Amino acid sequence: MRRLVAASIVAALASLSQGARAEQPWADPDPPAPPVRTAFGDYGLRPALEYRANGLYINPIDPTGTLGRRVSWIEHRLRVDLTVDYRDKVKIVTSTDVLDGALWGDNGSLGTAPEPNSGINVNTRNPNVTTACVQQRGPDAISAKSYAYGLCQGEPMRVRRLYGEAALPFGILRVGRQPVNVGMGVQNADGDGRMNRFGFARQGNFVDRVLFATKPLEGFKPKAERNLSPNEGLILALGYDQYVTDDPHLFGDDVRQVFYAFRYGLPSFRGGRGLLIAANHAYRWDAQFGTKVHNLGLRTMSHLGDFFVGFEVVTNQGRTREISTAYGLLTNDPPVDQTIRSYGGRGVVRYDRPIFSAYFEVDYASGDPDPSPRTPLTGFTFAEDTNVGLLLFKHVLHSASARASASGVELLRRLGARTFPAEAVDTRGAFTNAFAIFPQFDVRPAPSLLLRGGVLMAWAPSPVNDPIGSLQARDGGSIQDDLVNYAGGKPGRYYGTELDARVQYKFEDHFLLDLEGAVLFPGSALKDSDGLAARSVMLQARTTFFF
Repeated sequence: MRRLVAASIVAALASLSQGARAEQPWADPDPPAPPVRTAFGDYGLRPALEYRANGLYINPIDPTGTLGRRVSWIEHRLRVDLTVDYRDKVKIVTSTDVLDGALWGDNGSLGTAPEPNSGINVNTRNPNVTTACVQQRGPDAISAKSYAYGLCQGEPMRVRRLYGEAALPFGILRVGRQPVNVGMGVQNADGDGRMNRFGFARQGNFVDRVLFATKPLEGFKPKAERNLSPNEGLILALGYDQYVTDDPHLFGDDVRQVFYAFRYGLPSFRGGRGLLIAANHAYRWDAQFGTKVHNLGLRTMSHLGDFFVGFEVVTNQGRTREISTAYGLLTNDPPVDQTIRSYGGRGVVRYDRPIFSAYFEVDYASGDPDPSPRTPLTGFTFAEDTNVGLLLFKHVLHSASARASASGVELLRRLGARTFPAEAVDTRGAFTNAFAIFPQFDVRPAPSLLLRGGVLMAWAPSPVNDPIGSLQARDGGSIQDDLVNYAGGKPGRYYGTELDARVQYKFEDHFLLDLEGAVLFPGSALKDSDGLAARSVMLQARTTFFF
């Protein structure tokens, strides 16, 4: 798997103002409205707080392994959002996560990182900031079998956003660290709110950017007829992103991006309402590795009677020699420019009634059948916070790919690599190399109670392979007879069937209690060399307090 994090941009500019967003068929509308502005003369504040605590149990996390098969922990996070404005025209926007993913308790071993506050468990007084992560647990640092979940030092605080925004007479200018995408896109998600139908979002995707957005057609209308709504009419966005700076003395190691995006919203039309059509193009480049990537995306959605339909498609096209420069150290192949050709998409049809909803989702992400550093890069990976199910992609495949990634990074480090594409082998819970169908059904017996169930079935467009293990096993010109999956078995195409369930209770519009569970029946893609893989079970409980 050679995941290329390429050309991430504004897939659909759902808003020109902080907090407003377009409704999406694949997401829960939570929160349903932006934060309320409190005025102090000409100045205003829009504060928002969310505290989340989540308890998790999975058995086994590795359906074929013997090291660290079962995992459980409780983690939490506080999110603090604040917008300060002058006459709602000039704003400074911030979003900060505190103790994101920090485990409950005082965790670690004295004398090694992460270090606890107390040397003996019985004398524990105060918790520390430790997170769960995949790390070396066995003797061989370049073997994926030596890695399992352990403890890492966490971040007490992470600034997700910090930007300024000015509502100029001819458009909006936004400068600083801001979300890559508004809402829940295929390749990027803003990570805001509680929009996932199963599970939850973490930090989202953000970037250091200069963005200008305007409604170009309104300038030709008389002032009294101009439509200034952020969700209606034609919107044009232009921007520049700085992804990598590295050595301040050099320009060749910088990674830059320019983009433009169009969005058209129509509140009503014959036979429907809430039509949205959005398209984008971005170009990302660097000189050091000859990277040139074009990203193209299209999204549309609309209400048609009681049905809400939508689809989104994204493709990355271009070339780079960054991947082959590093992986060539494993195979003794010279660096070459590899073609980039990857695709991803999603389609949703839902039927909503006051008491129930029927929901059908189809997801696709292209795979990479040959991880050799001479072949095209064809793997596509969804945004980490655009969840597809609870267990298969979010945890089981994430754990397996993280072990392979960690061993690959260590191997490349020992070989003196300048860049580490093995780090991107870790899917981080994202949907990748898969075609999935995901029917779901909601029942709302009371305004405060939601019952949801779904059946996720997933196949791989390309046989699921461990790129690091496969490259290490290559013994000739062709790698096809040397490919192995993450369990050491022959690559398969069926991930398995997952049953998902969720019960949510809401109180006073400021508190949520979520109980979620999943059962995974693994397919051939997850089985070891003996054709074996155990059934996996997940339980999750979550409380969320928000204002």
